[in-house]
Amino acid sequence: MRLSLVLVLALAAIVTADDEIDWHKLRPAWRMPRYWRRLPKEVMAQLASETKDLPRHRPEGRIVGGYFATPGQFPYQVVVIANFPEGGALCGGSVLSQNYILTAAHCVDLANGGTVILGAHDRTDISEAGQVRIPFTAAGINYHPSWDPSLIRYDIATVRLLTPVQLSDRIVPVTLPRWSDAGTDFAGITGTVSGFGRFSDDINAASDVLRYVTNPIQTNTACNIRFLGLIQAENICLSGDNGRGACSGDSGGPLTISRDGQTVQVGVVSFGLALGCERNWPSVFARTTSFLQWIQANSDVIIQA
Repeated sequence: MRLSLVLVLALAAIVTADDEIDWHKLRPAWRMPRYWRRLPKEVMAQLASETKDLPRHRPEGRIVGGYFATPGQFPYQVVVIANFPEGGALCGGSVLSQNYILTAAHCVDLANGGTVILGAHDRTDISEAGQVRIPFTAAGINYHPSWDPSLIRYDIATVRLLTPVQLSDRIVPVTLPRWSDAGTDFAGITGTVSGFGRFSDDINAASDVLRYVTNPIQTNTACNIRFLGLIQAENICLSGDNGRGACSGDSGGPLTISRDGQTVQVGVVSFGLALGCERNWPSVFARTTSFLQWIQANSDVIIQA
């Protein structure tokens, strides 16, 4: 689960048919021209200077230092399948409530609807116990008004489900940070990122089952040394030590910490290094403490003091 291409705008595209998903028609969205047109100039310059040491500019994508989740280990994790004119895109997300999920803006930007898979351990198994699939429409998508795809800023969105989901031991809302957490950088705390992201560059290479990795959260200053000023106050970074992190298909998924017996979501998967997923670069997330007021205004959750 490491980021491919510079942005986790490297999604895996899919085609849906009725209630079933044809997983064999996945293709990485970094092949979609609309994503390349959005790459910042700094990123394109970096690609031009660094790709010469690679035989082909393609993400490697194997999970290094990661683990298979056990069923129900991350009951707040969801799969977001957004439908676009040029195909569909596979992303992650998290359960906010019975009505809303949290994901990245780039996962649903310009989408005309889609499907959210909740309670899944194996995303391809429609008969899996506890798995639920609920559609959403374009009208249910809310991205941050300052979302900037060219600079990958304010990369956060909520999506309203067409029908409320019944909560269970496999479907549980994630805990968000408190108002009092505003200004906390969480640096040095172990973070966990989970998702169904790609583990190779094959056409059907996203993970069928949920995986996760852990690493320390970095300061934004340390992260910006690698990302040449792209990191802003509304970002949070997870160290890429030992090749760990998020990858294509994990976009929109949760970065969490453990605190007082609770799992608290401190980030939403946003972007990373263009040159592959195991080059020890950080994974970058939208920092949820920067968006608490917006999340509360665009969902039905109440942020705690």
